[in-house]
Amino acid sequence: MTDTDAGLTDDGLAGSATGRGIDAPITGVTVFRDGARVVRTGLVPVQAGLRPVLIASLPESADPASVRVAARGHGLGLLNVEVQRRVGTEPRRVSLAELRADVERWRDTVRQFDDEDAAEQAGLGFLGHLAEAAATSLARAVSTGRAGYDELSGMAGHLSASTASTLSRRREIAARKRAAQRELEAAVERLSAAEQVGRPVVFVEVSALLEAQDATEAEIELSYHTAGASWRPLYDLVLDGEKLTVFYLAEITQRTGEDWPEVALALSTTRHGQQQTLPELSPWYIGRPAPPSPRARKETLRTPYAASGSSGGAEFGDYPTGEGLPVPMAAMPAGRPAAKVLAAEVSEGESGAGLVYTVARPLAVPGDGGPHKTLVASFEADAVLDYVTVPALAAEAYLRATVTNGSLLLLPGQARIFHRAQFAGETYLDTVAPGEEFEVQFGVDDQVKVERKLTRRATSKALLGGTRTIDIGYEITVQNHRDRQIRVAVHDHIPVSTDGDIKVRARETTPPPSETTDLGELTWNLTLAPGKSAAIAHRFTVEHPAQAAIAGL
Repeated sequence: MTDTDAGLTDDGLAGSATGRGIDAPITGVTVFRDGARVVRTGLVPVQAGLRPVLIASLPESADPASVRVAARGHGLGLLNVEVQRRVGTEPRRVSLAELRADVERWRDTVRQFDDEDAAEQAGLGFLGHLAEAAATSLARAVSTGRAGYDELSGMAGHLSASTASTLSRRREIAARKRAAQRELEAAVERLSAAEQVGRPVVFVEVSALLEAQDATEAEIELSYHTAGASWRPLYDLVLDGEKLTVFYLAEITQRTGEDWPEVALALSTTRHGQQQTLPELSPWYIGRPAPPSPRARKETLRTPYAASGSSGGAEFGDYPTGEGLPVPMAAMPAGRPAAKVLAAEVSEGESGAGLVYTVARPLAVPGDGGPHKTLVASFEADAVLDYVTVPALAAEAYLRATVTNGSLLLLPGQARIFHRAQFAGETYLDTVAPGEEFEVQFGVDDQVKVERKLTRRATSKALLGGTRTIDIGYEITVQNHRDRQIRVAVHDHIPVSTDGDIKVRARETTPPPSETTDLGELTWNLTLAPGKSAAIAHRFTVEHPAQAAIAGL
């Protein structure tokens, strides 16, 4: 006799097996960008012969077509698997009467604190009236010599101490009331959840028919896909000197109807394409446009502007900050060893169409829809630093790091940027394949000064019907106040004519630009030593008919 490892999917048979149910807890989860694959395993004793086994009742979000069952055991055969959607009621685990009594008890406690606070408030009001009356009476007594200032001071001190004591008791009552209010809200939630339990619920029931030659113990593995789960990448980018450290994080959310305990968790980059099937080209026809029908013209007049849908993209407001994210190394106190970063294990997906990151430590993910973060990986790469400035738009120099991705596929996601321990801003990373370059902007560096000024603007005179020339010149100055050599890419432009009678001609340019485009963009790549500066001068002319007006100049 040998062990048997059999696997079947649902064969579509009606009805369900009746038999002993097994305890098959969740033992592994693979999260995709738009769903999850859940694995359950369990052991069940099987007597000789045919034995039906109820394997599990899965949540409504489970896809019946994705259910797969494997059975392992000595002399064991798996004959049939049935998957049925059923409607039932979940039994209540707590008495509703006990939960209602708990709610009433906490309501009475809250009312009690309200009464105590009202009594203290009344006492405070009485002290106020007493203070007013005593002040008037003592003032008269002092003025007539029947009382001295010591009596007046003693009465004021007594009233002040009584008032302070009353206010302190009110603060204590308010704190105890807030705690009781939270307990009341929790009791109300427990009662509401219990009242929902008795209502009809939809679940997916999985059963199997086993055949054993002798009494044995069967190991059952059940896997299925479920909707309502996803993960998204997040990044922390930390620049220190000419090194960029990338912390690759994952934020997991799920509302599948079941909680995932601390089990082996994997993240898959596999996703569906824009086409559900392989794209196929259709013939591309062109021709004269057909005249619109009268009805179409009428609709066009009614709705001159088409409604545009909102574009997709990540919102930066829900990007979690603080808890659960790694602290940049530069922010750690000196003299202590850095904690070891537990990165995920990377492997190729079963289909070969994506990567799978196996999280280093088991992670529990409740089905509450809340974000749960874990570290996927971290790596360090050389950063090529330079500055970019466009003085025609802003007289500022922006620090830029160009980095070559290592061996990880970086999916689109939000990123926080740190320059050493200083938070420098936020950005969005597009998909970056292994070996591909990507750029990260680190904001304005005020130690690199940029200035652009108009040095020449002259207009020639022209006779009637002749040509007029406008002569324009600019000067751009870049100063390096840092203690190291820097490279600066300076971008400027000259106009582009859209009229054949208007001619734009580039004149003297010092130094010559490193790059020029047909759209008039000029780029200079400068290298500046510490404390040095450089100047760029460029000039162009615009020739146009004397009687023509020029727009956009």
